[in-house]
Amino acid sequence: MKRGKLFYVSRFFVRLGIGRWTANVPVPEGPAVYVCSHSDLAGPLATLCWLPFAPRPWVLHVFLDRESCRRQYRDYTFSRRFGMPEPLAALTAWAASEYVSALMRSMGAIPVYRGTAKLGATFRESLDALEAGECVLIFPDVEYTSRSGGIGEVYDGFLLLERLWRKRSDRPLDFIPLRLDVAGRTVTAGRPVRFDPAAPWKAELVRVREALRAEINAGAGTDTGIQSFS
Repeated sequence: MKRGKLFYVSRFFVRLGIGRWTANVPVPEGPAVYVCSHSDLAGPLATLCWLPFAPRPWVLHVFLDRESCRRQYRDYTFSRRFGMPEPLAALTAWAASEYVSALMRSMGAIPVYRGTAKLGATFRESLDALEAGECVLIFPDVEYTSRSGGIGEVYDGFLLLERLWRKRSDRPLDFIPLRLDVAGRTVTAGRPVRFDPAAPWKAELVRVREALRAEINAGAGTDTGIQSFS
C-alpha cells in the first residue's frame, strides 16, 4: 500500500521532535506480524518513524474517522486522561481530530473494531496486507500508558491471525517481538515465534503469547534463531 504525503511530512517533523532512534530490525523476508509494547506513545512513535520499512499498524477504529476521533479525544483523552476542563478538551479535540484521522489513513493504519461485530474486517484487511507482502504492527498492551518499555498483560486476540492465515497460505507466519529501550533509544527485533500447526491450538496460543512477552521483556534482540514449527 502506498503511504500518503501526510504520513511522510508528519514523520519528518516527528523525527525532529523525538530525535534519532536506532532500529536493529531487519526487513522481513516473508509475512510477518510485529509485536511491540505501546509504552505510552514511545512504541508507536519510535517504530513508525524509525523502522527501515513501513508497517501497517493496528489502530483503534475511532481514530480513523474524524467525528469518532473527536468524541474519543473530548470524552476521554483530553478530559479524563489529561484533566483538561470540558470547554478546552472540546476545542482541542475539534482541532486535533481532523489531522489525526487523516494521518491514520495516510499511514495505512488497519482499523481495529474491538468488541464489535465488525472485528472480522480487521482480520481480513490484515490478511490482505500480509498476502500483498506487507507487514503488520500491533501494540497489544492492556496497560498501554506504562512507560517501562516492557510489556505486561496483553490482548491476545491478534494471534487468531495465525489460524486465518493458514487458510490462505502454506507459508509460515512469523510473529516478531520488538524490544524498546527507551533510555538507549533503540528498537531491537527479538526471536521470531511461529505456531506449531500440529500442536493443540489453546496450548500454542499460550506458548506463543508468553514467548512474545518474554522476548519483549528480556530484550533478546541479537539472537537470530527462530522458534520454528512450519
